[in-house]
Amino acid sequence: MHYTVPHYWNQFQCTSSSCPDTCCAGWQIQIDPASLRKYRSWTGPLAVRLHNEVNWKEKCFRQYHGRCAFLNDDNLCDLYLEGGGKNAFCKTCRTYPRHVEEFEGLREISLSLSCPVAAKLILECSEPVRFLHREDERTETYPDFDFFLFTKLMDVRSLMFHALQERKQPLYLRLAFVLALAHDFQLLIRRNRLFETDELIRRCSASSIWIQTEKNLTARLNHTAESSGKLAAKTRHHLFQILKQMEVLRPGWSLYREKAEKTLKASDTAESAQSSAFQLLFSDVAAEQLMIYFLFTYFSGAVYDEDAWGKMKFSFASLILIRELFRAECIRNPELVTEASLQKTASHFARELEHSDFNKNLLENQMKKEHLFSLTSLFSLLF
Repeated sequence: MHYTVPHYWNQFQCTSSSCPDTCCAGWQIQIDPASLRKYRSWTGPLAVRLHNEVNWKEKCFRQYHGRCAFLNDDNLCDLYLEGGGKNAFCKTCRTYPRHVEEFEGLREISLSLSCPVAAKLILECSEPVRFLHREDERTETYPDFDFFLFTKLMDVRSLMFHALQERKQPLYLRLAFVLALAHDFQLLIRRNRLFETDELIRRCSASSIWIQTEKNLTARLNHTAESSGKLAAKTRHHLFQILKQMEVLRPGWSLYREKAEKTLKASDTAESAQSSAFQLLFSDVAAEQLMIYFLFTYFSGAVYDEDAWGKMKFSFASLILIRELFRAECIRNPELVTEASLQKTASHFARELEHSDFNKNLLENQMKKEHLFSLTSLFSLLF
C-alpha cells in the first residue's frame, strides 16, 4: 500500500480546549461498526452513559444543542478523559482532521480545511506544497477499478500542481490553465480517447502554453454576449444560489452567507478587489494553496464517476466562494481583518461543505449545469 500526504501533514497538533472551535459540535459524529461493538460490550462507569448516549439506530453519538453528548463544558471529551484516551474513540474521532481518500493500493491523506489548526497550516504555508510518499506491505484489489483512467488522472493532476506553483506566472493565468486542461481532458474521457492524454500533457507542457492560455482566455471573454464583468456577477450570483440550497450545519451560517451576499451586491466589485486588506491577506500564495488542497482531495475521485471536469469545477467553485466570502469581510471591516480572519472564513466554509454529503453532492451536481457554469463563465471569475 502506498500513502501520500502534503509535507505539512506531520506538523498538525490538536490544540484541544484552546481551539477557537470544536470538532465535537455542529455535525453528526458517525460511529464505525467496530466501535459500536466495542461500546456495546463496554463495562465500568461509562457503560450506562454509552448505552444512553449512542443512537444505536442511526449509529452516531447523540447531540444536545448541536454538541456531542460527551463534549463537556470545558470543550473536552469525557469519553477520552474517562475511557482511557484515544482507545475509547471511534474511527471518526481518531481520524479527524485527517481526511483519507481511498484508491486501489493508495491512500491520499490530507488535513481537513474545516479544522482551524489545519486551515492555519494550509494558509500560512508560503512554500510550494510537496507531497511525501511511503509504502508498506499491505496489498488490495478493487473490483472494476479503472487503473488506466486513474493513472491518467494522476498524470494530469501532477501537471496541474506544477502549473499552479509556477509563481512567475500571474495567478489568473495559472487558474485558467488548470481549468482549460481539465475541460480538455474531460473531452478525451467522454470520447473514449484516454490514449491521447499523454499528447495533451505534452502540448500543455510546452514553453508557449502560457501565451496560448492567455490568448484562449482573452478570446473566450471577448466573444461572450455580455461583458466579462456582467458575466462574472451573474456566475457569482449562481454560486451563492447554490449556497442557499445547502443544508445548514451551524446556526450562524445562513446569516453569515446572507450578509456576505448583500455586501458584495452593494459594493463595486472592481474597487473591492483592489482593497489593500483583501489584496494583502488573500494573496496569490493563499489562493494557490487552497486550489491545490481541493484538487488533492477531490480530483482523483473522478476515477469512480469519470467526471474530471466536475471535480475541477467543484474545486474552483470552492476557492471562489471562500474568496468572495472573505472579500465581503474585507469590505465590511477593512481595519479588523487579519490572517486569522481568512483562516476562519475558509474553515467556516469547509465545515458547511465538506462535512455534509448532501452539500458536496449539491455543489458538484449544480456545477454540472454548463449553461450556468461553462468554461467561459468560470474564466470570468478569475479577475
